[in-house]
Amino acid sequence: MVPKDIDIAVDPDFYTMKGDLDPGDFQSDVADFYPTATIRGVDLFPPPVTWMPPNCVFEVDDVLKEWTWREPFDFIHLRMMYGAFDPDGWHQVYKRAYDALAPGGWIEQVEFDIRCHSDDGTLKKDSLLGGWGDMFLRCSARAGLSLTTQETMRGAMEKAGFVDAHEKLYKIPLGPWPKNKILKEAGHLHYAHWNAALEGWAMWLLTHFGEPEPWTTDEVQVYLAKVRLELKNPHTHGWNYGRRVWARKPTEEELMAKREPMSEPYP
Repeated sequence: MVPKDIDIAVDPDFYTMKGDLDPGDFQSDVADFYPTATIRGVDLFPPPVTWMPPNCVFEVDDVLKEWTWREPFDFIHLRMMYGAFDPDGWHQVYKRAYDALAPGGWIEQVEFDIRCHSDDGTLKKDSLLGGWGDMFLRCSARAGLSLTTQETMRGAMEKAGFVDAHEKLYKIPLGPWPKNKILKEAGHLHYAHWNAALEGWAMWLLTHFGEPEPWTTDEVQVYLAKVRLELKNPHTHGWNYGRRVWARKPTEEELMAKREPMSEPYP
């Protein structure tokens, strides 16, 4: 439970946008920053961690199944889950998050746009990396698992009943090319994340929904080897968008006011 006197969703001292290298990093960081809170990390598979703070618990579970936690949460964070569910699945997740939060609690989600850009033209549109995003958007659409979650999550949260929604857009460098020290570190981490995750992102989609027809495993491996060469080119100043959305479950007073019918004035 997050203590009532803090607002983790909008705390500028804690929240700095950075790439995730390993599952569990975010939960461990939050647990260290808020030692009086209990932090629960949930995933389909155990995270590759050997140590965690005493107030951090990792659980293997499927968020599409019944949520069995008895105590209401004050804060729920979702991260890097684009392509995980179809639209009905996303509606189910947001609704269950809404029901699991205490009145006045916050939900936050961080997702990336898979399309890559450059401001100086060093990322060519006809390159493999330049065409990566659009190709995978088409593949995921055929699979019924949209990769545009960063564009739809705010509206989906509001549809589930959340209010007071905010969002912030970040440009995340793809590689350590920026001169700014902080952006250089962020770019290094983001590059490492991409380099490690490419096969996981691509293999299933391309071997099932590739274009013009499903690819073989060998074809995917050759393609990814070429993408990695482009990815590590120090002369390419690529970046992609990251979007952060946070919203609040109405308070008891707001919920009560919504339930109470408006009284009609006497004629």
